[in-house]
Amino acid sequence: MKPSNFLIAIAAGAASALLFVGLVVQSGSAVTLALAAPIPIFIASLGWGSLAGFLAAVVSAGLVAAISGLVSGGVLLFAAMSLPAAIAGHLAGLARPIAEDGSGQAERAAGQAGEHPQLMWFPVERVLFAIAAMAALACVGLGWYFGYDVTALKPEIVDTLRESGNAGQMSDVEFEAVATLLLSLIPLVQPAVLTLVLGLGLYVAAWLTRISDRLPRPKDDLPTALHLPPAALFVFAAGLAASFTSGPVEQIALVVCGAFGMAFTLVGLGQLHARTRGRSNRVLLLVVSYAAIMILSFPLFVFTCLGLYDTIRRMRPASTA
Repeated sequence: MKPSNFLIAIAAGAASALLFVGLVVQSGSAVTLALAAPIPIFIASLGWGSLAGFLAAVVSAGLVAAISGLVSGGVLLFAAMSLPAAIAGHLAGLARPIAEDGSGQAERAAGQAGEHPQLMWFPVERVLFAIAAMAALACVGLGWYFGYDVTALKPEIVDTLRESGNAGQMSDVEFEAVATLLLSLIPLVQPAVLTLVLGLGLYVAAWLTRISDRLPRPKDDLPTALHLPPAALFVFAAGLAASFTSGPVEQIALVVCGAFGMAFTLVGLGQLHARTRGRSNRVLLLVVSYAAIMILSFPLFVFTCLGLYDTIRRMRPASTA
């Protein structure tokens, strides 16, 4: 590794750690900054190579543990954001020469002529699949590491609700019901948010790296390139079926549904952008759609279904004339 790349990796790891450490020391106002923690790792990986990205991931986790004095804080950053960001950045930077005749003669001819062979880059759909899978694995692994226990957490949530000052005249039964609802949503929402954070972080990092002329990968047309492979559909279906069980299996299944459900939602939003191209009311449709998502949340389900439909449609064999 070049000394400059080494310094970039250290700086990226330090930036990621500083963005995240506020959350570890329990500063509520630092949540927004913590969500941006993967971006420096992505930038290092995309612009300065995979090795720089992985080194930045290790540095970020080590600095968080050192600053906060909590090894668990470093583990949280490394498993949830730093390592997935380094891996996703590595995948996004993978490419291989396109062999026109399958024998490699095209690449050799291009090399002899002093030209760069045409490259086939790692598909966006597989990068998105990897992000969803890593988000699910991270949530399951961190849940095991921190000892996620619904029975133990429920009394703590009830006490927090009672001390919030906004409980009004709620009864103990209502407190229990709200706590149960919140605990049932955590395995579903947490991996969905992590998938969204990693996906948006990769997009922002690619944009920043491209405008600095450090990104070798050509710009992808995301609305038309954002899909998921058929395997994602089977994983999501298996998670959905297993979510009707109970115990740890149910919790893991909900995590899988949350991560891949958000991935399908991103595909659905990509379809929205692709299908509204060329329409005079495109801006209005996009603004209304995103406003509805921000205000009501449940329209996300519509785009999840659209993403599922897109994946199923692409599985069908092409009709021959």
